[in-house]
Amino acid sequence: KQRKGSANNVSIWDKLFGRQEPPKAVRSKAVIFVDYEHWYYSYRKLFYMVPDPAAWKRKLDEEYDIEDVMIFADFGHDGIQAELPKLRTITNTIIETQNAYGRYKKDMTDFIMLDYIYQTAALKPEYDTYILFTGDGHFQSVVKYLVQRLKKKVIVYGVEGATSNQLKAVATTCIELPEDSVKDLPIQQMIIQNMSYISGHPEIIPTFMGTVQAVSRRNEVPEHRVKIVLQEMLDSGLVYRKDYRVDFNRKVKVIAADWEKLHDAGLWEYE
Repeated sequence: KQRKGSANNVSIWDKLFGRQEPPKAVRSKAVIFVDYEHWYYSYRKLFYMVPDPAAWKRKLDEEYDIEDVMIFADFGHDGIQAELPKLRTITNTIIETQNAYGRYKKDMTDFIMLDYIYQTAALKPEYDTYILFTGDGHFQSVVKYLVQRLKKKVIVYGVEGATSNQLKAVATTCIELPEDSVKDLPIQQMIIQNMSYISGHPEIIPTFMGTVQAVSRRNEVPEHRVKIVLQEMLDSGLVYRKDYRVDFNRKVKVIAADWEKLHDAGLWEYE
């Protein structure tokens, strides 16, 4: 009889019955194409934030064997030009699409990116997965070609509110960014900065709508967006309402920050 727990007996059992490690999952070979103009300008216009391409790629690295990341944009403008150092941390394949002759600059970026995708499909048949970050409907045809003709998996990432429905329909999967957990952060920070300023100016009476209007005006953000985010902060207890006495006979409701909760949420640092 074998004794339980014996290291030697376990070893003999392994040899007799050929116990083996379970096979490791083979990760799909993927290549990434990024229309960085779509990502950068859509984030700025719709969500008042800038992309975090390094964090995005780290998540993809967990699931795919990334062979290359190709980034396309006209970097000849202030703002987007400053993005180059952080893009170089994730790839050396950055394709400048600036058109010296002026017209149809965005179409030039699309055209160059499309050319690279078709060339890759012809020359690199070993790639199983194509990851495209774009929202432009011009890419519908190439996505259909990759999925239907070449039987590739095509994942399209796009910016919420700026991604073609036709493009979504033909992709294997479409994921829209930013995630809900981060898209309100820029406006939250605008509100917190406003409340920090008010804390040093007791003559200002921070009513709900007064705060909405001040933040909207100072940051050029639509009032309805600020109103939604401020209400969410009230609902979660990050800010709260309290009475403020205007004079002997009159009180108004104002909002105040719960600085401790804001700190615990990672939204505020004490000086």
